Amino acid sequence: MKKIEFPLVERLAIRYGILMTLALIGFFMLMKAFGLEHHLELRAFNIFILFSFVLMAVKAYRRRRNYRTPYFSGLGVGVLTTIIGTVLFAMFVLLYLTVISPEFMAQIKSQEPFGDFLTPLLVVLTIIIEGTASGILVSYALMQYFRPDHLVTSSEIFNN
Repeated sequence: MKKIEFPLVERLAIRYGILMTLALIGFFMLMKAFGLEHHLELRAFNIFILFSFVLMAVKAYRRRRNYRTPYFSGLGVGVLTTIIGTVLFAMFVLLYLTVISPEFMAQIKSQEPFGDFLTPLLVVLTIIIEGTASGILVSYALMQYFRPDHLVTSSEIFNN
């Protein structure tokens, strides 16, 4: 049987996307351990987790390419990492809301303004849309920083 070898962009995105998922699940479980899972505004901290793992993925890609990062490939690493991490986390949330703790879904419904219309599937879609949109913005911002004409080598600094 022939082993499937993914291109570098996909390999890094899968690795860092899975790690991002584990970090998001860990943060969620930490909030649950402290009884804070019902404070939905704390999900704003997820952006820091997302940013960290997209940054690590882009930096790993840059290292593997000898610091020559094509703009769209770097952007692709960030976006794909986000999509993988967000979709996997959304699957965990779906499992959590339907199997592990259905009473948490009832609690969300009672707290949210449009709670009567919420379903586990709608919550999952919201997570995917929010996470993907955030990841696209983060990836775009990072690639503005890492674009080749923005970076200056030390030899350019000392020769001027």
